[in-house]
Amino acid sequence: MKTAKYILASLLAVMTLAACDKDGDIIVTSGAQAVELSGSGDVVIDKNYASGLALTLNWTDNSRLSSSDERVWLSVGTTVNTLQFSATDDFASPIEIQTEAGTTSIQFTAEALNSLVGRVGLAGDVASTLYIRMSSVLANNVAPKYSNVLEMQVTPYSIDMSVAFVLDASKNDTGVTLSSPNSDGIYSGFIGASGWYNWWLLEGNGITWGNIGVDGKPFIISSDGGAWNFWYPGQAGCYYTVVNTVKQEWSALYIPSLTVSGDITGEMTYDRKANKWMLSYTATQSGTATIRVAGTGSQYNATTGTDDASAVSTPVAFAVEDGKLVLADEASDITVNVAAAGDVTLAIDLCDPTAWKCEVSEGSETPVEIAKQLYILGNDDTWNYDQYLTLYDEDNLCYAAAVNFNCSWGYYFSKEYNAWDQINQDPESTEMKLTLDGTNESNIQAPGTGLYVTVASLGWMSYWYAMSDPITSVSCTGFNDDWNLIEMTADAEQVGVYKAQVTATGDTPWGAQVLLNGSWDYWFGTCADGALLWSKKENGNPTGWVAGKTYTFTVDLRKCTYSLTE
Repeated sequence: MKTAKYILASLLAVMTLAACDKDGDIIVTSGAQAVELSGSGDVVIDKNYASGLALTLNWTDNSRLSSSDERVWLSVGTTVNTLQFSATDDFASPIEIQTEAGTTSIQFTAEALNSLVGRVGLAGDVASTLYIRMSSVLANNVAPKYSNVLEMQVTPYSIDMSVAFVLDASKNDTGVTLSSPNSDGIYSGFIGASGWYNWWLLEGNGITWGNIGVDGKPFIISSDGGAWNFWYPGQAGCYYTVVNTVKQEWSALYIPSLTVSGDITGEMTYDRKANKWMLSYTATQSGTATIRVAGTGSQYNATTGTDDASAVSTPVAFAVEDGKLVLADEASDITVNVAAAGDVTLAIDLCDPTAWKCEVSEGSETPVEIAKQLYILGNDDTWNYDQYLTLYDEDNLCYAAAVNFNCSWGYYFSKEYNAWDQINQDPESTEMKLTLDGTNESNIQAPGTGLYVTVASLGWMSYWYAMSDPITSVSCTGFNDDWNLIEMTADAEQVGVYKAQVTATGDTPWGAQVLLNGSWDYWFGTCADGALLWSKKENGNPTGWVAGKTYTFTVDLRKCTYSLTE
């Protein structure tokens, strides 16, 4: 666990220097001084030279402070200089960039400048006035000093800023988008997310946004090279998501359920993969039906963080405005057409953030339930469905567990208990690929004898072993926010079961990890309801953790479970 500690040292020149000499004189500083700002002139931004230099700003050095006593030395670089960019000369809603301490210039490429002035609000393909000034401040409670205001004509090139693209943790396009109807850098829409889902947002100008790379500040966004990916809270499901690149914040409104009232009644079910709420029912007649749809969500933002207890209970509903389905605080009448009597499905389709739909279609449709286990047979020459891999990545259908291998004929996977379907090595591939059409002749060969972490993905139809060697030692860490390793002891009778004594002296805010072979690269994490998942953990105390008690912490790496017993 990374713990960021920030120490503000040597800020001795804060407003008034209260050091007194023997005569009782008060020594004071000059305070932050305004800088003189200059620039390279008017700019016509050329999109054909996106990486070329477009603008240079320079300012005078105000990093050295003076005092009323020349004998007193003052530290250098304590003044904070922040550039402000605005479309109006009153700087009512500026875009701010804090400069690095001690620097006196900054440069912008065409792409970076085009993105910046777009966020400021300058129109594309026309010359507009950009106002720039420097704010200099010595401390948070001291009024800033401002530089001269630099005015320049900037002609941005047009780009489509009405849509932004959701990328996965590896920055691959997911096909999901958020919408900015006013092209103002504020994007919104519904995202179906798994618990703690990691993602990025790519704007049309090529700028990628993530979370600021600072511990304890979820929902604060950044586009610099040190950014982390965004992450959702622990609940999987439907999130109304807003990313505000102007305020540099984002928020997630979790919607656990929606209730339909009116001519159609019932509780809707959310299909995360399809990003669709559905209610199947039997229509007694065709024609129009008037309904209302509402629920209660949990709002997560920069104030609440991902803490469930801090999330703000928020009413959510759908309404119709100007013929379009919109999200609202209170529900209003929605009219849908029922084509025929019989089994039908009411659905709210949220895939297109510019055009949500509420429709009734023929036939009964329910979300496909994803199996939590993938069975493995033959790993120890038994075929009794007592060994399985556990789902840890719902998006890519990835399963993992420690598997005890001692087999003569290889093994295969099966999707359902006692189904005897075979998912085998693809005989047409020399790589570790899977096929649903396998035969006994294409069984998967074991990596060796012993306990190996085995991973299989039905999304990618492939399998692999997390470590080239079998598990030889297991340790746990993170309890009481202490990240020293505690060695665990193997159970003499149960393969894959390990135990350790732990005493709860406080909270375990970031969850606990179970490390394999002493490496931080290979681990299981504690999750809700006693689940132990590969390379995944949930923030917060493990199930059963109460301060002041001593526990036996038991993990079963084969079943992917853990327990705390007094």
